[in-house]
Amino acid sequence: MAPTNSPQPTRPIFPRLSGGPQRMSAEEIANHQRGRLQGAMVEAVARHGFVGTTLRELVALAGVSRTTFYAHFENKQDCFLATFDAIVAELEVRVGEAYRSGGDFRDRLLAGLGAFMQIAVEEPAAASLAAVESLTLGAAGVAHRERAAEAFEALVQQSFDHSPSKREVSPTTVRAIVAGIRGVTYRRLRDGKAAELPGTVEVLGDWALAYQLPESEVTLRAIAAAEVPQTDLEEATDATVGWEEPPDSRRSRAELGQRDRIVRAAARVVVERGYEALSIPAISGAAGTSNQTFYEHFPSKRDAFIAAFEILSGDALRFSTAAYARQEQAPEAIGAGLRAMLEYIAGNELFARLAFFELPTAGPPALDRADATLDLFTTYLRNSPELGPPLPEAIMEAIPSAIWAVIQHEITEGRLETLPDLAPEAARIVVASFGPA
Repeated sequence: MAPTNSPQPTRPIFPRLSGGPQRMSAEEIANHQRGRLQGAMVEAVARHGFVGTTLRELVALAGVSRTTFYAHFENKQDCFLATFDAIVAELEVRVGEAYRSGGDFRDRLLAGLGAFMQIAVEEPAAASLAAVESLTLGAAGVAHRERAAEAFEALVQQSFDHSPSKREVSPTTVRAIVAGIRGVTYRRLRDGKAAELPGTVEVLGDWALAYQLPESEVTLRAIAAAEVPQTDLEEATDATVGWEEPPDSRRSRAELGQRDRIVRAAARVVVERGYEALSIPAISGAAGTSNQTFYEHFPSKRDAFIAAFEILSGDALRFSTAAYARQEQAPEAIGAGLRAMLEYIAGNELFARLAFFELPTAGPPALDRADATLDLFTTYLRNSPELGPPLPEAIMEAIPSAIWAVIQHEITEGRLETLPDLAPEAARIVVASFGPA
């Protein structure tokens, strides 16, 4: 049944402040200025994205001087992250209030989730800053997003703790659930379909709670297949020179074409120094080519960088697809394919850093490419009737986002090499979404 208390209309997260600070203490003035700058960040990012937001526009929108800006923040990124944290803090209050509004464990979860989705509808600019634009900071935003997730993970865990089922759900699965819900929010905000989010509340709430149900036979089969190591990674790529080889080395010059060296150089520069350091001279220098040669192959630095992701993700997909195809039944195929994917990521640190941290820093075109890659993952699920009835679209959006976030967390915690050990739980997260057989 639906939650007993429907979400109440929400107030703006960053209300417009009228007039100047009069008869205020120094602390009140400082808080006033900081709030205006954070409100300006929300508005500017909604207009141009984080990368396109300038300090000039921020101070103009906030009605403060550059000196005042630097009295509160070190730089644009610092202001963005402070704004992100402020949005999340407000979300925690409102979602927490809704969660504690009464009802049983399911009602409370749906009420909290409903409040979250309603805020995204009513405050899409602030929600997009938190759910979409924070990704474009790359590694710099990961710690803030993980801290933000912890409060929501605690609410999901409370629902499990108060449910009649005594079946334990691991912290990894709880993390995946919250990440999956965040992924649905991200996709609807990016597609301009925020108004659809409240309609996903019951579907996503029941998806989350289903992880306390006994494992189905197909889930157990997928888990068993995910425990089996896959074949040598060399079959994943046709390249004779590994990506760890410097693009301008003697071997690379002898065995790789100029385009390949440029692509690899772009990936290396971003992973080692960040996307902001990426320039055509930097790429040309790392590739051992000229700027003119670069333009013979790519119109922009972003195109070269995204080309690197496409090649590496294509290799990863080929490896996982080969493992998938070796199995005769869908549960085993899903388990083996996930294991292969995690083995590939564990064996290719450059791809791991590029795909899970640096790719979004290249802006909307890179996010589009990442979304398309995640969509390929769901193709296997859509074409596997043996797993169960077709899943609602919201769950199809949630699953790849859940797995992506779990992998990123493991890499962040320094467990890249042991990623394959995560395969059985990843298989459980994916296949258990179809419910009991």
